[in-house]
Amino acid sequence: MNRIAFIFQYLAMAVILSMLVSCEKEPDQGDVPESLQFLISLPESVSGAAGDIVSVKFYSGKGPKMGDVIVLKKSAEEILCNIVSVSSESFSFKISAQVETGKYVFSIRRGSQTKAIGEISFEIEKRIEISEKEGYNVYGLISCDGVGVPGVVVSDGVEVCVTDENGLYYMASKEYNKLVFMSIPSGYEAASEGILPNFHKTLDGNPKTTERADWTLTKVNNADHVMYVLGDMHLADRTRDLVQFADFTTDLNEQITANKSKKQYALTLGDMTWDLYWYSNAYDLYSYLDTMNSKVSGIQIFHTIGNHDHDMMADGDFNTVTAFKSKVAPTYYSFNIGNVHYVVLDNILCTNVPKADGSGRDYNSSLTTDQINWLKKDLSYVDKSKTLVITMHAQMYNENGSAAMNYASDLEQICSGYETHVMSAHTHVVWNNDKTASNGIFHHNSGAICGTWWWTGYYTAGLGLCKDGSPSGYYVYEMNGNDVKWRFKPTGKDFSHMFRSYDRNQIALTGASYTPDAKSDKAAAFEKSASHWVSRSTDNYVYINVFDYDPSWEIEVTENGKALTTELVKAKDPLHLVSYEAKRYNANANPTSSFNAYSVSSHLFRVRASSSSSTLEIKVTDRFGNTATETMKRPKAFSINAYK
Repeated sequence: MNRIAFIFQYLAMAVILSMLVSCEKEPDQGDVPESLQFLISLPESVSGAAGDIVSVKFYSGKGPKMGDVIVLKKSAEEILCNIVSVSSESFSFKISAQVETGKYVFSIRRGSQTKAIGEISFEIEKRIEISEKEGYNVYGLISCDGVGVPGVVVSDGVEVCVTDENGLYYMASKEYNKLVFMSIPSGYEAASEGILPNFHKTLDGNPKTTERADWTLTKVNNADHVMYVLGDMHLADRTRDLVQFADFTTDLNEQITANKSKKQYALTLGDMTWDLYWYSNAYDLYSYLDTMNSKVSGIQIFHTIGNHDHDMMADGDFNTVTAFKSKVAPTYYSFNIGNVHYVVLDNILCTNVPKADGSGRDYNSSLTTDQINWLKKDLSYVDKSKTLVITMHAQMYNENGSAAMNYASDLEQICSGYETHVMSAHTHVVWNNDKTASNGIFHHNSGAICGTWWWTGYYTAGLGLCKDGSPSGYYVYEMNGNDVKWRFKPTGKDFSHMFRSYDRNQIALTGASYTPDAKSDKAAAFEKSASHWVSRSTDNYVYINVFDYDPSWEIEVTENGKALTTELVKAKDPLHLVSYEAKRYNANANPTSSFNAYSVSSHLFRVRASSSSSTLEIKVTDRFGNTATETMKRPKAFSINAYK
């Protein structure tokens, strides 16, 4: 572009900007004081009815205050809406009964001054009039095609009730959680707000006021459906995570297209964000939703809260979840799809004491008595013939089957009699724990979309690894009635990428080879971590990392037609060692200890060949008959590029 053209475009842009600024200011309001300068992310449109609560985000503390009034103006008519709550980054207002479907100028009034923010469109639902009942302060109608839907379970997280034959519910709520939600019934869907299903409403928190919360459902056939289960994402706008995340969403969209003939949904397992970077990088839960909505469409995504989705700068466990509840979902709830009853729990109990530097980020893996009591009530409406899927961020069990959280035994008792799948993430490793013979529970630990917090992909583009050497990826569940099948989907690779083989004779992870200075402390530290792999071997072992293994799988290895015996070993994955720890040392940075390679104890196997140059035939078969094979020609070189 030449200089004259550039100056012309610059001046044109300046004129347009000045016009926009002049249009924003109401002609009769005079000069607006600095106290009325707002940075508000105003939604283009809102769907709801009179009395509904609408939440709006603002930035840098530049939002309204309690006592301010929302002014909606169309032509000469002004409609006032009350602000019901204000937090550090959002505010909520109640839709006035005078608001009709159409476009309004949205302003904020403080005293005698009014500041125009922008335009907003309302789509107002026509609601059936319902009489209030004495003794009940929360009530509403759940309908489909103008007809009430009976038997829908509704809760405030403490009390649980059910809609009557006319689709009406009434609840005496103490409004402790300041919200009410429905357990979406099978054969229906709630309306969508981007990727979020609209199944909960915000309450004002005052049990002395009476509030109405309605939902309109759409009837669908979701008896058979696909559920995508998404482990840790840790989006924070760092380590090129948003670029790498686009690889995942591309992969997910390909699956959505491939399964377009079926009903599809997704479930996250927590840590979509990284609370520390809400502040330092201005990437928070709203940012995550903006990112996901820009990349994925056509499915509803239900969310589980993780420890990094708690605001650790807030004081006390209850206050750490305020942002999540206002922006994403309740911290625990249930819904039904087909013959599956899904339960989402929060097993992160914060014990933090906020500090200015962001430290004090402590928590326990624990449910609460509130959740246990609520779940008992919730499941009282769920027949034992239903399959039960429970999600939580941290593990219910350790890999060896022992309890990993408080109230694990209580949860076992509550789930007794159901075929139950528990899904967790948190540790960035993949494993399965089949306890169905003893208590009916199959526990899936689902790895991480971000692998090792995006670091391996940051250092080597296209190489996403979890701490146990499993690929970064997600799960695809096929729910057909009570028949539940699943497969791990590595990001950017086929389902058939079920294992990785290593020729032990070709591996020597010495400090001299993998750190900047062979005599440094870093070299010694790396060799200590990689101790199993430091010295080159001549024992002709071949190692096989079978990512989603459980004891029902078959691992068959033959050499010249002769079957070799496999044995489970405990050792760190060598590819992870060189793609994270060694890369960190070479970047003159110490690796974060909790990100280091995980000692694989459930899915790293080895066989012993008769020579160093024989070809091995490897075949892995999962519990559903899916197979993956490799003709492993040896010697097989070991390097990062060989496995990208």
